[in-house]
Amino acid sequence: MKIMLFFCMMFSFLLQGCTSVKPEEEPPTEVVAPEEQNTTKSTFQEEKIFGTYNIPDDWIFLDNYSSEESAYYTKKGEDITNQTSYISVEYRQNQYTKEEYDTLVSAILYQLKLELKEELYHQLITESFTSKNGFSVFRVEVNDKQNEPPVKTTQYYIAGEKAHVLVQVTNFGQENMEEIAQNIVESFVWREITI
Repeated sequence: MKIMLFFCMMFSFLLQGCTSVKPEEEPPTEVVAPEEQNTTKSTFQEEKIFGTYNIPDDWIFLDNYSSEESAYYTKKGEDITNQTSYISVEYRQNQYTKEEYDTLVSAILYQLKLELKEELYHQLITESFTSKNGFSVFRVEVNDKQNEPPVKTTQYYIAGEKAHVLVQVTNFGQENMEEIAQNIVESFVWREITI
């Protein structure tokens, strides 16, 4: 049941209006660039037994839902309900070495096929890439528009040595969560651990 919650997801989009110059007005002769805004959010480094990664300052650690091997976060000020958008970072052991990344991906897809409704499985969006720190990452996206409310789940599997870290976004319509998850993945660095 917990895994099904992880696979429900949704994006919300903002519409931007535009204005136009009236025909009788002359366009300005000099174009002035708007002042640059600092869009970089302040972050802090989270240190766990399995690795380190960056989290935005306006996100909080959910102690009641977390353990040594998993960390759950939500935006400050959010009420915790069964429809709260959140990001989790979880350490999981597996039987695959770093060199067996393709086999790990096949195992993940097979597990998803067993757990997801057939129509959701056939609509999966997947990609593989290498993080800035040199780790192989498998990304899976599921949009469950039939859920009430619709929910979007994005998972990033960061491959390690007979282990992986799963960064998961469960989004019921909050903005910028994908960007935050990508920053976690790109800043992630493995630690040597024995659990």
